[in-house]
Formats: sequence, structure tokens, C-alpha cells
Amino acid sequence: MEIAGKTLRRRVVTAVVVFVALVAYDYATGSAVSWAINAIVPVLFFAVSIATDAALQRWLDGRE
Repeated sequence: MEIAGKTLRRRVVTAVVVFVALVAYDYATGSAVSWAINAIVPVLFFAVSIATDAALQRWLDGRE
């Protein structure tokens, strides 16, 4: 299944990598960031990446 030119698996893996990076940063800095932020940011990253790719694809399709 593709969403705006990229597979769902690739998007989910990218969001998980963002989550792991945030948790690692949080652990390294001594719990500087709330767990709610660690949970919300990957979801927002997932949504914004879909919106950005869809807008870019629509813009490129309009140029042809």
C-alpha cells in the first residue's frame, strides 16, 4: 500500500526511528522531555510527511 508515493511500511519505520531517537535523547539527557511529547512527535512527523509528500506530488503532477 502506497501513501503519496511511499509504502506504509517505510513511513511507519521512519516514525519508529524518530520515536527511538527521541527516547534515546531523553535517556541521555536525564528525562528532559515528557513521554507525551515522545509519543506525539512521531505521529505528527508521520502526518506531516504524508501531507508534504502529497502536496509535492500534486505540485509536480500539475507542472507536466
